Parts: sequence; structure tokens; C-alpha cells
Amino acid sequence: MTGSGWWRRNRWGLVALPFVLTAALVASSYHVEDRWWLQRPRMAVSAEQGEWADFADSRYDRSGDVPIELRARLISLEEATQPFGRPGDDLDLPSGTQGVAVVLELVADPDVPLAGCRLSLVGADGTEYVYQHAAPSLGQVSSPCVPPESPGPALDLFESPDDPEGDPRPEQWSVEPVVVVPEDVTVVEVRLTWGPPRYLAFRVAS
Repeated sequence: MTGSGWWRRNRWGLVALPFVLTAALVASSYHVEDRWWLQRPRMAVSAEQGEWADFADSRYDRSGDVPIELRARLISLEEATQPFGRPGDDLDLPSGTQGVAVVLELVADPDVPLAGCRLSLVGADGTEYVYQHAAPSLGQVSSPCVPPESPGPALDLFESPDDPEGDPRPEQWSVEPVVVVPEDVTVVEVRLTWGPPRYLAFRVAS
């Protein structure tokens, strides 16, 4: 087998190699944008604990572009005594953890679809702890940012029979969802979002 023979047999593969590498790099950069730039919260609307923050964003559903506009503030972080939306239920937590009740106050038009939110706490080391509503030892209502008894509308994502009308959501309300964190965690930030990239970031008073 000669060197010249190998080059002759593989010349077309070598010619195509730069194009293949370029395509691979383009695909890789696309995934970086798709999985990080677009899918991770990265644009913070920041406020101190106790301060009102104005938040505006938009989501898409079957009707098109839906504006999300509200005001919110972090009132306090308290020791949790019961799961959110389940009055009278026991707060049965795993050993070595604590339940943190996040006391939030929000203001929004009753027609704004806010039920699909995501709440999390950030520890001093940067670890993020997300609100869970179906953990084995902690059953809570699914949405941490709207009143359990009158959550108001949700985004129209799937075709389904019309739900029976309930009480409209008030223009101003407060919630106390519970987030489970390790006992030794110091919470420094509360995050609330209706989808990336924008989110509310409340700095916890030390």
C-alpha cells in the first residue's frame, strides 16, 4: 500500500472534510443558543426585599403573543408551618431539610395568565432550589404565584373542553409557597419567572 494510493482513494473525503467540520460547528452553536441562551433565565429585573418591581414580558399560546405584566415584591421568608394551598395538612419534610415559606405580594389585571410560573430560591453558594408541588413528602398546589382558590387564567396551550368559570383572581393578592432547602442553606435571592429569558430577582435582606 503506497501513500499516494491512500490519498487518491480518499481525496473526495478530504475535500469534503472542511465542509463537514463547518456544519458540525454551526450545529453546535445552534444547540448552545437553543439550550442556554433561549432556555435559561438570564435577564434579571432586580429588586431588594420589600421593594416593588415592575415586570413585563410576553408568552406565546394558541392565540398568539400574550403580554405578561405585573408588579411584585418579596415581603419575607418565614419558617413554613404547612404546605401551600393545603391548610391543615402536615408539613412532613425529609430529614436534614427545612421548609421556607416565600411571602410574596403581586398586583396584576385579573385577565393576565399568570398560573404558569416558576419560583426558586438561590443559596449563598449559587445552588438553586425550585418550588415543587408533587414531592413525595410535600403536596402543594401546582402554581406558587397565584391564589389557590382563584388562580385566574392560564396560557391557552392545548385544545380542551372549556373549564367551568371560577372566581376571578383579585387585582392584588399574596401567596406563601414553600420551597424545601437543606437546613444549613442561607437564601440570598428569590427568583420568579414565567419563562426564559426574563425573570424577577429579589435580593434577600441579610
